[in-house]
Amino acid sequence: MNKRKILVVDLETTGLDPFTDHIVSVAISVEKGKGFNIVPPFYKSKPKVREFLQPIIPFLEDETIIKVFHNAKFDLKFFHQYGIEIKGEIIDTMILDYLLDPNRKTHGLKEISELHLQYHQISFEEMLNGRIITEVPKEELTKYACEDIDLTLQLCHFLTQKLNQDYGQSN
Repeated sequence: MNKRKILVVDLETTGLDPFTDHIVSVAISVEKGKGFNIVPPFYKSKPKVREFLQPIIPFLEDETIIKVFHNAKFDLKFFHQYGIEIKGEIIDTMILDYLLDPNRKTHGLKEISELHLQYHQISFEEMLNGRIITEVPKEELTKYACEDIDLTLQLCHFLTQKLNQDYGQSN
């Protein structure tokens, strides 16, 4: 995985239902400590959001780039509603963590970041601070989203290495 191209992706949305809720930001990263958050100014129009995201769609649909998510099925369902089909290998850090310890009840990003990376991140509720997500200032949303993708990238490397070490696999 070290020499292969990877793209870490995370969505922030107005809710959990890909049919009725909307994407409000798309955070991406290819390198630890460097992330970008794309915030479409007109989140309620799926066609306009898709058009706004057009510059990154070729990377999302490139089969040679590994896509890394935490809880990939959530993001994939939303992308599908926008007509964006994620192609190529997908790595899900939630599944990697489950494989490492299937007896633990939860495998949320905040929890496993603290467990494996000793990093405490503010919760989604703390970031909202009583607001709805579309009221959160872009700077705060960007900090939160970029922290999510940075932790996902670090967890991907950590968990892959740990699983390879524990089960004798190598990439």
